[in-house]
Amino acid sequence: MKKTISYLTLLMFAVLMYGPILPAQEVDQTEQREAELAMAESFRAGFQEIVDDLNSGSFERFTNAIDQPAMLERIFALRLINQRIKKQFRENFEFAIEPMVKALLTSGDDGAKATLLNIDSRGDFGRATVRYELPNFQYNYHEYDLRLNRHGGVVIVDWTDFLQGEKFSDGLGETLIMAAPSDPAVRKLLDFKNARPRHIFQMAQLLKAARDHDVNRYFEILESLDEQMQRQRIAVVTTVHLTKQVRKRRKLRTALIAVAKYFPEEPLYSLMLLDYYFPARRYEEALQALLRLEKRLGVEDGVMKARLSAAALVADKPEDAASFAERAVTLEPGLELGWWSTLQASTAQSRFDTAIKALVVLEKQFGRTLDSEALQKDKKFTGLLASSQYKEWLVSRKQAAATP
Repeated sequence: MKKTISYLTLLMFAVLMYGPILPAQEVDQTEQREAELAMAESFRAGFQEIVDDLNSGSFERFTNAIDQPAMLERIFALRLINQRIKKQFRENFEFAIEPMVKALLTSGDDGAKATLLNIDSRGDFGRATVRYELPNFQYNYHEYDLRLNRHGGVVIVDWTDFLQGEKFSDGLGETLIMAAPSDPAVRKLLDFKNARPRHIFQMAQLLKAARDHDVNRYFEILESLDEQMQRQRIAVVTTVHLTKQVRKRRKLRTALIAVAKYFPEEPLYSLMLLDYYFPARRYEEALQALLRLEKRLGVEDGVMKARLSAAALVADKPEDAASFAERAVTLEPGLELGWWSTLQASTAQSRFDTAIKALVVLEKQFGRTLDSEALQKDKKFTGLLASSQYKEWLVSRKQAAATP
């Protein structure tokens, strides 16, 4: 009598011999996840190499990663750029791109100091957030649009510069229009239809004055515009850029007042607005601008938390200031700005033990000298200097220095 082998027995035998039998859909999903992880790693490793190259003083990897033909098309886009200027720019772009990038990414003679904060990807498209260190504890953020080429290499598609308040391609495209602003080109820059010929003429003259760095002529034209024209994004942002380039601080303040008036909620302009809010003691607005920028970037970093701490402290929110400072040094223990924020926020709350901890780090890790002579220059530290904790620390500090 023949024995019947059950379906269950055959299935168990197949599993033991050949491994689990997965439905085709599950196999496809597994392969898709593995491919996604592989592409994510390509983005992370590839862009980290670009950032490391920048920090070594080289811009080669960065400029080589830019798809120049595609970037040119983004710069030109549908803008009505003078054909002669367009041709010259196209012919020289290959040689001009590295000096332009170097000028944008560096400040002074120190080269680029970049930190990759975050990178996200979906398929062969990615986005990276990078922080750039500037002199005097100032910082900028860039957001990079990326893709992978057919060899798995990272390609830089474009990027947003938050200190400039614009995309790289937009800034260059509008600069090319300024070189020879035709009426149709100017009309396309405006955010309303049916602009009168008088408006077009005035805006063209304004852009020419910006091109020539003729500040007096520029403001003469700007002040003659009606409000509908003054509030145009191209006019507002160009005024900021021009006054920065020619280093006219009073005119820059006027330019930033216009940004605050017409674009108060725009996170793209948050960084530039800090140069107005803090000197004008509009601390709550500075705090809110930083919070909007943090939300827009979608990433936590120590610098942002330290700057939020400083803004909260002067906005008379000491508890928030302390919380932001604590988060700053938790995120980045090696960030000097975070420890300065901790020192100031904890001093304001009379948390002198925490303030002493910050003093120790600032002296040992960053080479600062924070004795009584240094701290008494700032009235904010009067309470700390009078505290028993600080006096005890001074004694231990002297004893440690005297020990061979």
